[in-house]
Amino acid sequence: MKKPFLIGLTAVLVLFAACAKKGGPEAGAGTTPSGLFDSKLAQLKEAMEKNDDAGALAALRSTFETFWEKTPLLLNNVKFVMSESASYGIYTPKATEEFAPGEVIYLYLEPVGQTLKKNERGQYDFGFTADFTLEDETGKVLGGQKDFVNPSFTSWNFNTEIALTFNFTFTGLQAGKYKIVLLVKDVQSAKSAAAVKVFAIV
Repeated sequence: MKKPFLIGLTAVLVLFAACAKKGGPEAGAGTTPSGLFDSKLAQLKEAMEKNDDAGALAALRSTFETFWEKTPLLLNNVKFVMSESASYGIYTPKATEEFAPGEVIYLYLEPVGQTLKKNERGQYDFGFTADFTLEDETGKVLGGQKDFVNPSFTSWNFNTEIALTFNFTFTGLQAGKYKIVLLVKDVQSAKSAAAVKVFAIV
């Protein structure tokens, strides 16, 4: 087998705002302390009972921010798609996990739980780095790269609806099954999460 050669590799971060009233302090992964959400949920209930829609929305968002800060980094909805995603949740899934030799592989995913830190201007800073390896069916590593992308962003909003699309083009692969092992790392904390996707060259 010829040694595979990576000829194209990009990552696109597409984000839409999930507005937040304010951000909380950074928190690592782990078990949420008992009662952490009690006061927030009480505020939500009180606002709803008063038909205070704006207050209920603010309490709901505050509760969601707390969850986001406490949860470990998660990679949701990891799948092959037909092209780079235009935005969060807007994509065309690939019908199979089969690719022709040299065909571009688009790998889409939605990270959850990345850390957003407020800077001195009151904006939120966040971002990711990622490593990958290409392995054959037996687990033999054929190639890869550490920190091959490093998108960083600044936003006035506490962004949670985020999509990452990684584009791979491999050459020199014979027909058979392979897997991409992807490690996504949060630049604002020690959080990280891995995803493995098997594909076939036909």
